[in-house]
Amino acid sequence: MAVGSAAALICDTGALLDYLVESAPDHRLFRSAIDQARTRYVPGSCSQRSIPSFATSGARSCVHAGSCTRRIHVRTAHARSALTEIDRRYADRGLGLVDGSVVAFAEDLGILRLATRDLRHFAAVRLRVGSPFELVVHPTYPDRS
Repeated sequence: MAVGSAAALICDTGALLDYLVESAPDHRLFRSAIDQARTRYVPGSCSQRSIPSFATSGARSCVHAGSCTRRIHVRTAHARSALTEIDRRYADRGLGLVDGSVVAFAEDLGILRLATRDLRHFAAVRLRVGSPFELVVHPTYPDRS
């Protein structure tokens, strides 16, 4: 597959950091997977500090920093009296606001491909359409915290 020809991809903070840090154990894996994506999306809930570095790092494809829409905020933020849809679906996993907004962002855009170090959360997620994320890298030392 030629660089820049793969389907769109969502990148979370851990993937971006491994992409940028040459000494990271999975730097080459994340670099290759992310560089091959036709378009890369970074949800607004992910680290805003890593986005400018990532966008100017010589990336070969388009980077879109996605802002959370009102709908995403409603679906991922904790309500006073009840847990939100995503929080309820993954209450046993403790998905949290940032990871929940990655899920909502993926569902809203219809993108299944995800670059992440967080296998504990995202390997268990089934999107609204019933499909799991397609994790484009299986890290040597995944974030399982």
